[in-house]
Amino acid sequence: MKVIHTLPLLVRFASQYQDIEMLNTCLSTLGKSPENTVVIYNQGILSEHDIRQLATQNGVTVDVIGDGLNVGIPQSRQAMFEYVWNKYPYVPYISEIHVDMAFPYNWYADLIEFLERTDEPMVCPGILTQNGSLEPDGVRGIDLNGLSTNLLLMLLRNFEKDEVVAGFVHPVIHKSEVLKAVGGYDTGFLIGKQGFEDDSLLLSYLYYMGIRTGWRPKCLLKSRVYHAYMAQRLTLENIQGELQRNVSGLFQQYGAYGFKHLNQLHSDKEFFQSMYEQVKAAWQNSSGG
Repeated sequence: MKVIHTLPLLVRFASQYQDIEMLNTCLSTLGKSPENTVVIYNQGILSEHDIRQLATQNGVTVDVIGDGLNVGIPQSRQAMFEYVWNKYPYVPYISEIHVDMAFPYNWYADLIEFLERTDEPMVCPGILTQNGSLEPDGVRGIDLNGLSTNLLLMLLRNFEKDEVVAGFVHPVIHKSEVLKAVGGYDTGFLIGKQGFEDDSLLLSYLYYMGIRTGWRPKCLLKSRVYHAYMAQRLTLENIQGELQRNVSGLFQQYGAYGFKHLNQLHSDKEFFQSMYEQVKAAWQNSSGG
């Protein structure tokens, strides 16, 4: 076994039919590939028995942790990482997947081959979103109306190209040993249920690789995955409050220069540069500079 997949699962009572439909699509497409062992962190209304039954029906091997409480993304992801490190210590790769995804056959193979021949700590595929956007390419306006899952996966093949570009999307495949070396998600700082956890991990990788290397996250466009994107997150309670808790934790963890470096990692995100300037100005004012 080369890769273990990790999936935080939130099935909500008010939208359980839509959530289970997404889950079935995710697992059934993943189950068609040979590497289909998934660690699921249960954060919703389904029982462990229900999850195992759905996994079996869809051809997926599953380990279930969590007790049905929504502990959020950073905490559930970190718990799954630690579970993998303990139970599957010799598996070299860990993926982060979401319930609103659909996977072509062997979608991970080229990504793993890329990691095997480079010193990169992680890599992403390109994605196609429910709005018809290719990311990180920035292509818009692809018509997905009326496409079945099978046709959607066939369409993804048309956009594959043997090219590596700077960018970051989900799903992600990590080198397990490097992910463990940087610690994964530090839930002592990331106390909100969602938001900025990816940025925290990207900074960890940047400092692991060394600032002098100019490292940036990369997407291998030879692999493409469908990711509806934000299919659940936007409906969760107190989104802004949870985001603020994590951006505050991000500052406590990495300081003002962390924001500056994030702006370099995400050249299209002026948010972090703005945060850096605000923190610097506040510090100068407080010190009489």
